[in-house]
Amino acid sequence: MKKLAHLLLITFIFICFTAQSQKNIWDENPSDSQVELDSLLTILPKSTGEKKLSLLNRIAEIYWVIDPNKTMKYGSEALRLSIELKNKDQEGLALINLCQGYLFNNIYDKALRYGLQSLEIRRVMGNDYDLAFTLRTLGWLYYDIGYFEKALDYHTQTLIIHEKIGDKQRIAYSYNSIGIIHDGKGDNTLALFFFKKSLKLIQDSNNMDRIAETMKNMGISYRKINELNLSKKFLEDALDIESKIKYDYKKVYILHELAIVHLQLKNYQECYSLLQEARTITKALGNKKELVLENDKIMSDYYLALNNYKEAFEFYMKYTNGNAELFTSNESEKLAEMRILSEAERRESEIKILEQQRILESQKRKSLLIGSLLLAIIGILIIASLWNNIKKRKAIELQNQKLSKEKLKSQFLLQENLERKLDFRTKELTNLALFISQRTNIYKDLTKSLKNLKFTDLSLLKQDIKALINEYTFKFDLNEDIQQFHANIETLQSDFLFRIKEKHPNLTDKDIQLAVQVKLKLSSKEIANINNISANSVEIGRHRLRKKIGLENKDNLVVYLENI
Repeated sequence: MKKLAHLLLITFIFICFTAQSQKNIWDENPSDSQVELDSLLTILPKSTGEKKLSLLNRIAEIYWVIDPNKTMKYGSEALRLSIELKNKDQEGLALINLCQGYLFNNIYDKALRYGLQSLEIRRVMGNDYDLAFTLRTLGWLYYDIGYFEKALDYHTQTLIIHEKIGDKQRIAYSYNSIGIIHDGKGDNTLALFFFKKSLKLIQDSNNMDRIAETMKNMGISYRKINELNLSKKFLEDALDIESKIKYDYKKVYILHELAIVHLQLKNYQECYSLLQEARTITKALGNKKELVLENDKIMSDYYLALNNYKEAFEFYMKYTNGNAELFTSNESEKLAEMRILSEAERRESEIKILEQQRILESQKRKSLLIGSLLLAIIGILIIASLWNNIKKRKAIELQNQKLSKEKLKSQFLLQENLERKLDFRTKELTNLALFISQRTNIYKDLTKSLKNLKFTDLSLLKQDIKALINEYTFKFDLNEDIQQFHANIETLQSDFLFRIKEKHPNLTDKDIQLAVQVKLKLSSKEIANINNISANSVEIGRHRLRKKIGLENKDNLVVYLENI
């Protein structure tokens, strides 16, 4: 099947157009090519130089379908001569000829290598026709080995160039190619979309073979989506055109596709007639074994549909044995042969099982009915159980969501409470500082007032007053509130103390103490009262602090400390 599809594909490629002179040859047929080939082979021995190079490439091109081995022979000679003559244009053509030759012989690694070399040259040469031809050849290569995404990419690039050129025939060809790739991917609806676009562009042309090809592709896609009547219509229209053109090879292929459609429509007599007609034409074509094998395969399906298992098995064995003969040249072909033989054994077992099934058919119907009822009951129970589980899981999920929300809410409130406590403690610290400052002022004022008193004869009173002054002075020096203030600072500003010591290790304890009080936005006077020093000493300390931490005159000390 794959070899048949491959041969049909390369025939389709050959009929579309060639790259030698970048002209359309949509109406060229194999007989015309053979006449040209005979003429070229006659004049080749007498030719030299550039003329010989051009002849070699054209001969290699014509041999694509006739004999790919000769394509490789003449392509290799053309490549050697083009390099010798430094003719890049002909070198690109020789490389793509070699790519085609190896592609038709299923030697994909070499085909890809020559194709990519041709692509590199033709991108540099800048000829859109040649570039598009190489791109679409690489697209067919990837299609043939099943890399559909890569094939689609190359054919899309080809379509863009064809649209740039503005050639309706080539655009239609690209649409058809993209449709074939989507069909290979199994996306038959999308394939039909591109086939329709292709048919719309060429239906008014004289290129009847291209019209028939597109109709045939549409018929196959419609069959794959089970639109059998539409499939039948397009295949019949394609068959009428090919009958007029008398391209028998393609006609056989369409007859086979049409037979499959009639088989699915259960038009058994029509299916048989089409297969017989296809077999008659195939015999006239000569050595076309792949067509005979395809006919055998469909004939096996035909007899199987009629419950004639013996005939079905015989035709299927012809098909599998014939396929086995085609795949014996290398290891990959031997693997294919093993796969085919295995399939034949599976088909034989399947036919025997079908014969047994006919005997047990009535019993199976009863069993099927009972089984269906049991399955329905089990299905209902399973669905009910699943539904209950879903409801339970949903309830658990809702409960978890509710708990999560409550947990997040609690965390938020806790965080908010902590922030409020911190704010309160900070304010409390500031208020304590202000209180200390105010009390210190009172102590100082009291001391000052007492000192200004004038003592007369009351020596005893003077001694008492002096004692009072000494007592207040002593309490001022040992003020517990100040000690508590500094202790609170170490607790509430511990993070700040750590950061400023890490950032400025050169600061002394007094510098850091001053920095904390400045950060609390205490005035110089308040700081002086708290620390029992003069306001001038505070200003000197602030100046020294700014210098140690490297602040300019324009920089704000409080803002800097708050950002640490």
